[in-house]
Amino acid sequence: MSTLRVIGYVRVSTDKQDIGPEVQIAELTAEAARHGWDLELRREDAASAKSLKGRPILAAALADLKAGRADVLAVSKLDRLSRSVADFSRWLEDAEAQRWGIVCLDLGVDTTSITGRAMAQVTVTFAEMERRRIRERTIAAMAKMPAASRERMRNGGRPRVLAAETEARVRELRAEGLTLAGIAETMTAEGVPTAKGGKWWPATVRQILEREPVAA
Repeated sequence: MSTLRVIGYVRVSTDKQDIGPEVQIAELTAEAARHGWDLELRREDAASAKSLKGRPILAAALADLKAGRADVLAVSKLDRLSRSVADFSRWLEDAEAQRWGIVCLDLGVDTTSITGRAMAQVTVTFAEMERRRIRERTIAAMAKMPAASRERMRNGGRPRVLAAETEARVRELRAEGLTLAGIAETMTAEGVPTAKGGKWWPATVRQILEREPVAA
């Protein structure tokens, strides 16, 4: 069997809670030594893992994989690629369609092996369950809103003032134990607009939680 040409993607963000580059490099290097990979490390300073926008190093790596200049994309943790398991399922689909492998050390995913491919399928299954759960929560949350609010959101309206129902949803998610980033991601996934109609960020969530609750 030929030596696998592996691109080890290391993403460095400004979040102090994120895993540092030294740890990522050490984990990928150790894994390469165990499996005899031909490892090429590529480091990128990018604050967000939400999309490829602003991540030219990763975009170039994907181009090399698609063109057959590398065989595998490896990361130490899922959040180096994306903070969403649902998004990760799409990464797996792209890898299979384009005939390159993906390794995610913290999830135990390695699509270059039979066991790893099976693990990847389990990951995709749970990702689909998560998508359905978010959809069910969205329907339930919308059902609790006044008819006018529901109609405004369906029509793409952007309220200038944050709705009491929206603030209540943020506090509900916090009570369930979600992190600020987790709440922001969930609110975005549920299609709930912010006061200005923009994207949800952890800082936005923090501002809501730190102020007095608005009466519904």
